[in-house]
Amino acid sequence: MKNQNTIFGYDWDEIQSMQQGNDSLKVINSDKVGDYGCDPIGNGMFKMVPSGDIVSFEERTRRLGP
Repeated sequence: MKNQNTIFGYDWDEIQSMQQGNDSLKVINSDKVGDYGCDPIGNGMFKMVPSGDIVSFEERTRRLGP
């Protein structure tokens, strides 16, 4: 069970691990062709990263996977 007390979304065990150099953060391969992320723009649409395309939730899911 994860501790409910967090700092910027990380619990104390994760912070200690990062301080000791044991980063467990997800690394994104930016050399991969195509979009690898998105930002919500507030009306059910998403701005894809890095293409900048504005797409629906369905298209976002198709591009990024489940």
